[in-house]
Amino acid sequence: MMLSNFPVLTLSSPGAVAFYIGVWPIRWYGVLIAVSFLIAYFLAESLIKKADLSIAHFSDMIFLILIFSIIFARLYFVFLSWDYFKDHWNEIPKIWHGGQSIHGGIFGAVLAALIFARLKKISFYKYIDVIAVVMPLGQSIGRWGNFFNNEAFGKPIESGLSRLYWPIRLNIPYEFRPSQYLNTEYFHPTFLYESFLDFALFVYLFKMFPVWKKKPGKTFWTYLFCYSVIRFFLEFLRVDSLNLFGNIASAHILSVIIFVISLNFLIKR
Repeated sequence: MMLSNFPVLTLSSPGAVAFYIGVWPIRWYGVLIAVSFLIAYFLAESLIKKADLSIAHFSDMIFLILIFSIIFARLYFVFLSWDYFKDHWNEIPKIWHGGQSIHGGIFGAVLAALIFARLKKISFYKYIDVIAVVMPLGQSIGRWGNFFNNEAFGKPIESGLSRLYWPIRLNIPYEFRPSQYLNTEYFHPTFLYESFLDFALFVYLFKMFPVWKKKPGKTFWTYLFCYSVIRFFLEFLRVDSLNLFGNIASAHILSVIIFVISLNFLIKR
């Protein structure tokens, strides 16, 4: 039997808008970000209780983290896409349209946690370890926002080894295709790959968190180490990478930096 005769699952976004409140469109991207935050928050809250940490401190820290992560995720994306945003200033605040950098969000979250821990004189690692457990779960859910927005997809499915057979593909409407692939219909659903890998990372960290309880920081650095590996390899499939220094993807540069730093801390622990 020809490999091309095997069944293929085709994904296609139903559209970016989930529903309307009056004349105001509520987009799937925003809905999923909100859902992912709420699920991650309540799960983290239960872990905080089990770890006998302060719920009040955790709630206040999360509020600051939410603000910082949204701001830095957007600012980093705007910085890398400055050629567009310099002529579209009004688009900068519209985060519900997508366009946020997970690396910027992580930086903002860590910075907020550090500032809060210093001000309140509490253990940074004990709280950030809990947050690190649920972070990949939130990312796993949030990645589906890219699906509905028809963004952050991969290279054409009819290339490389996948020319022979690939069990899943993503249909991208003509208006969302990169200029070099206007005649290409199917692409790698990189959002799905990362969603699955992020969820697997969450399961691993959730299982190991009680084991590493007496090693503050290990969960946090393991999260950064594993996510940097996930993102580094998936970035090779992306067609919309934001580049630094010519044709080098910024995600590759940051993933390598985070990998080296986190590996160093893990070795010491």
